[in-house]
Amino acid sequence: MIVKSEKNPIISKMGVCDPHIHIFGGKVYLYASHDCYDGTQSGDFDHMKDWEIWSSSDFVTWERESVIRPEDTPIGKTGYCWAVDAAEKNGKYYLYVSNHVWETYVLESDNPGKGFRAVRQTPLLPKGLTKTRSYDPGVFTDDDGESYIVFGTPVWAAGDSYYIAKLNPDMSSLAETPRKIQLDDLADDKPFIHKHNGIYYLSWASFYATADNIYGPYKFRGNIGLTHDHGSFFERDGQQYMAFTVNESLHQPRRATGIAYIHYRKNGEIVSNALIREYGVGQYNGRWNMIEAAWYTKGRNVEKAENAFGTFDAVISDGFIEFPNIYGLEDNPYLMIHCKALEDSEIKVYADGEFAGAVKRGKAPEDCGVFSVYSEEKIPLTFKAGTHNIRIEAAGRVCIDYIRFIT
Repeated sequence: MIVKSEKNPIISKMGVCDPHIHIFGGKVYLYASHDCYDGTQSGDFDHMKDWEIWSSSDFVTWERESVIRPEDTPIGKTGYCWAVDAAEKNGKYYLYVSNHVWETYVLESDNPGKGFRAVRQTPLLPKGLTKTRSYDPGVFTDDDGESYIVFGTPVWAAGDSYYIAKLNPDMSSLAETPRKIQLDDLADDKPFIHKHNGIYYLSWASFYATADNIYGPYKFRGNIGLTHDHGSFFERDGQQYMAFTVNESLHQPRRATGIAYIHYRKNGEIVSNALIREYGVGQYNGRWNMIEAAWYTKGRNVEKAENAFGTFDAVISDGFIEFPNIYGLEDNPYLMIHCKALEDSEIKVYADGEFAGAVKRGKAPEDCGVFSVYSEEKIPLTFKAGTHNIRIEAAGRVCIDYIRFIT
């Protein structure tokens, strides 16, 4: 099955939720639980008969790679196929699946999208392993190649907060007794760990805490505001993202998946944008009054920096940023680039792979983030109305705040 998304949620009205996204071989893989609402269990979300794997090359067109049914695993038939995560080690792919709050099993495949079979007949996380419940796992591999599994339930769900344990190189057994994570706030639903700029982020829904050590202690930092349900973080082509669960109807089982760009402040805080929460990633409306440069889908030698407008610039150093699938464009528009140069630089623009024009900028007299040194450069584009791709290259170091299209 192939689905093309127009905006968030990316796969609508199919119950594809609790997303964990990983990039394998340059491709986007979505590992999801599946709300199988059948119209007879209003308000009951405990009706999840399988897990699904979807893939995409552009965040817009999604293909269902496979369905994993619990009856094909040691779990057996159940309506409680709760959250799932995946990992890769030495060319093998591992799937960690939850059976309700009771136990977690490991599946293995040579393919990230299909062919998963049980590694072992017994659960990796069995009942009674800790004081918490073996519930909704997240798997994280650190820079040194060591992998960890994080799991647990909050007190309100009869749990005992979150626990973490290092995995053995086989990815299907524990290398240590699980440790309770030190957290200065009340745990909620579905833990996930990722790392950015040397900082460990422990998240649940849109809430997150940070630590210098993977075991903690974690200090609560805030709420990104994207979801009240499960979510995960990932990076691709120089951009950072959060995948999150959204509700599609009055019935709790009608959940789905959204994806948004995220940005990190210098102090480690994470922020996103309400417009992107609605419209998603990988495509843009050419009629928006601006497309923030930090919303690029692909970049090289680019970093995001806070600016004086309360948003983020894309700072390109002898690199590029790309904006694919810009729809709603009119015939022969002008591309306006709100930018400044941090050193003598040249900006080149390519439309659908064809060179469209270039401008040279002298070094700005102030540091990045000062309003007065930005200006708009105008590049004429010669194409027919429709959907087009824009690539902006910089020779030198250039700060871009946003782009927009005028006629």
